[in-house]
Amino acid sequence: MAKSRSTFGKIQREQEKRGRAKEKAERKEIRRTEETEEKPAVEVDESKVLLELAKIHEDLQEGRMSLEDFEVRQDELRELLMSI
Repeated sequence: MAKSRSTFGKIQREQEKRGRAKEKAERKEIRRTEETEEKPAVEVDESKVLLELAKIHEDLQEGRMSLEDFEVRQDELRELLMSI
């Protein structure tokens, strides 16, 4: 007995699925290249970042900085340290 062929609807759905997957991959590649273009390589001196961390700790203790501002700045500085 002969094998039945795929229906036109099934073929069309498979083509649409492959098309959507291709578009998704292209969008992902575009986002990836945009992210690398947006992030320029920044030379960061570790000692300066550590001094800045010490300064914001002092500012927090002296009341010159709010806890919220401290946490935000601390996270930024930690990210810089992780990128070194």
